[in-house]
Amino acid sequence: MRRVALALSALALLAAPAAAPAARADCTVTATPTRGAAPLQVTFTATCASSAYTWSFGDGSQATGASAQHAYGAGLWQPTLTTDGGVQQLPSVTAVSISLTGPPQARYAQTVTLRATVTPQLPLAVRGHPVVAGRVRLRVLGTAPYVAIADGVRSAPVRIVVVPKLVLHVTRTAIVGERVRVRASLHPAQAGTVHVTHVDTRTAHDARVVVTTTPAPGWRAVSATATVAVVEPTLGVGTTNRSVLELEQSLAAQHYLLPGRSSTFSYELTDSVYAFQKVNGIARTGVADAATWRAIGKPKIPRPRYTAPGVHIEVDKESQVLFVVRDGQIAQIVPVSTAGVPGDFTPVGKFAVYRKVLGFDPSPLGTLFDPSYFTGGYAIHGNPSVPPYPASHGCVRVPMWAAPILYAEMPYGTIVYVY
Repeated sequence: MRRVALALSALALLAAPAAAPAARADCTVTATPTRGAAPLQVTFTATCASSAYTWSFGDGSQATGASAQHAYGAGLWQPTLTTDGGVQQLPSVTAVSISLTGPPQARYAQTVTLRATVTPQLPLAVRGHPVVAGRVRLRVLGTAPYVAIADGVRSAPVRIVVVPKLVLHVTRTAIVGERVRVRASLHPAQAGTVHVTHVDTRTAHDARVVVTTTPAPGWRAVSATATVAVVEPTLGVGTTNRSVLELEQSLAAQHYLLPGRSSTFSYELTDSVYAFQKVNGIARTGVADAATWRAIGKPKIPRPRYTAPGVHIEVDKESQVLFVVRDGQIAQIVPVSTAGVPGDFTPVGKFAVYRKVLGFDPSPLGTLFDPSYFTGGYAIHGNPSVPPYPASHGCVRVPMWAAPILYAEMPYGTIVYVY
């Protein structure tokens, strides 16, 4: 019986389950910092009893010892620690690298494209604007540097030199001895200080106006130039100098019909001066005097009363001028003289050219040159006498030199408005 009991005890011992091993306790590990700009220097420290400590930093590098340091390149890394207790996964390390580039300079208010990359892939923004597909578009309104930010990490600043807008206003002509009015403005005003060169008006010549800036930090210096024709104060028939050419150029630029170009003030040029003086409401002297030059510097721009048809004629009886209108714009301005004889009247309304005579056409009231009849016996025609006031019997007189030009401008059916 005793042997049997011993045997049973042995069997009971064999059948009893083995005791569970004690649970492995991880080391306490500190790692600082775990997020930041690459290269990121991280210090690891293990607090536990172990015969060995092996650090695997996740980027292929390793170290041993209870404490270790490692410099991480850009990326998202998963370090581990191996001790007597086994392999322990540590908090991940994020080392951020950001690149931001942009143009070296841009015009004020211009929209530019900045290019940015980030490693590892994280949401990236510049001035609160998200970077999409590596690009962000921003309007340049100042000189503050641009910085891309991801996960609290900032890129190196990108500075764009800004080119401000310099606006120069100057009269096209100036009279000898008078001061040239120059107005220059910088946009934005804080971009620098504006400097204007002195303009010499002691003699008649083409004076050059130069405007420069002393830039504020971050802004580029800019400049602008203009040419001012300094002219003789009074030009009349027989005057010969370069100021006459400047007068003709100024009138032509404003669509006044000219008899030609010459440095000598001709009788025919008087007609063009009359037309300008009529439109601008100044004394009709036929002389380019100081009042005329000032008006040329700041002229009144007439507008047609009608826009259709595309090509038509308008006769403004109040101003005593004729407009050739093309595509809604005044193409030519010609002085006229309408009815001024007591009892006579130039009809008003919408008419059409129905008869034309090339050359001279006798009529009961005189011979008409290159007439274009628009109603009854009323015509637009050349006449040796076109004073700066109403003087005809009812027709629309134009200067003899202008008549052939207008004759060609008015084929049959041309609409003529008289008002």
